[in-house]
Amino acid sequence: MSDSFTGKLLVASPSMVDPLFGRSVCLVMHHDEDGAIGVLLNRPLQPGPEELWKLLDAGESRIPRPNNRSIHFGGPMAGPVVALHAQQKLAEAETGSGVYVAAQKEHLQELVSHTADGPMRLIIGHAAWQSGQLEKEIAAGAWYLLPATADRVFEADESMWPHLVRSGVGHSLASWVGVDDTECDPHLN
Repeated sequence: MSDSFTGKLLVASPSMVDPLFGRSVCLVMHHDEDGAIGVLLNRPLQPGPEELWKLLDAGESRIPRPNNRSIHFGGPMAGPVVALHAQQKLAEAETGSGVYVAAQKEHLQELVSHTADGPMRLIIGHAAWQSGQLEKEIAAGAWYLLPATADRVFEADESMWPHLVRSGVGHSLASWVGVDDTECDPHLN
């Protein structure tokens, strides 16, 4: 497989009609010839489920709940709780530029208890695609593909999709006309 989508963002095109994925942004965590796994980024759960806190502190009350943090629905498939964050020392993997992943209990506990140390998203569940399925959806125009950067991954939930869909359209237009895609500074307008 020559082009892996690992570390890329899938931005739902405006024509996406699936109610689960419409207006969504998904970080591809793994992609190979067998399929792809990703997590939705802009689907906060309100309020955060008590079960997560019980899981993280094993019945002890030593772990403070994260202030001003939400828990996100990562997709319809069950899986471990993961944190996307910006602290390399608390990561098991890096996916995207400056975006780190933690799933080990000790790393999750440390991240939750130090809420002032940078951006973080706690995610429950994931999305999965069978071999070739994601490639077909991208070719059909259901998704725009963009590089995952910390700025994009940790953007506010309500502005993430509108901002990134504009970038995705610009990226697609640039590739269609055969020019380099450059990010514009909207403040220059």
